[in-house]
Amino acid sequence: MTKSAVPEANVTALREPRPFLFLEPARLPLRKDAVDAVGAAHLHAAAEDAVAAITRSLVDFTIERQNRRAIERGNPQPIQLSVLNRRRRAARSWILAVISGKLDAATRHAVSSLWLPTLTGNGSDLHKAEVRGQALIEFLRGAVTACIFSEPADNLLPHAKALHVLETVLAVHLAALRVAPASS
Repeated sequence: MTKSAVPEANVTALREPRPFLFLEPARLPLRKDAVDAVGAAHLHAAAEDAVAAITRSLVDFTIERQNRRAIERGNPQPIQLSVLNRRRRAARSWILAVISGKLDAATRHAVSSLWLPTLTGNGSDLHKAEVRGQALIEFLRGAVTACIFSEPADNLLPHAKALHVLETVLAVHLAALRVAPASS
């Protein structure tokens, strides 16, 4: 057996990089049975205790996104207390609607015209809120998914159902956010 003068490269299977799959907006109107009751109950139970922490982190995320340029220059501006309180109320209301699986017309209207525009800092400009709201939806998707899968379990079917409910609700909220500027 002879050895080659050229060392062989360690050939390993290369993983194909896949892009992150962003949530697609749902087609409205939805079927009546769009949300699974078992999945909705598991979603609510999994994320109920973390609502305060998710609210704080979501509001901090919105402030960081809004003040990104000022932070990069080393000149962060404090946010006014009244604006902070409005964002906290909007974030808490939206999170509670998401973990409760609410898809009704009143919730969709509140998401597209009140909660997400308040969180993005674009209360009157729904076009900017639509663009910036996608990032908030993805942030909330990740935070609540972490709550769902926080502990190992023998049977992951209830977790999968809860994740499906979460993604269905957020897809409907995204669709409502995209439809809002067209209807105004």
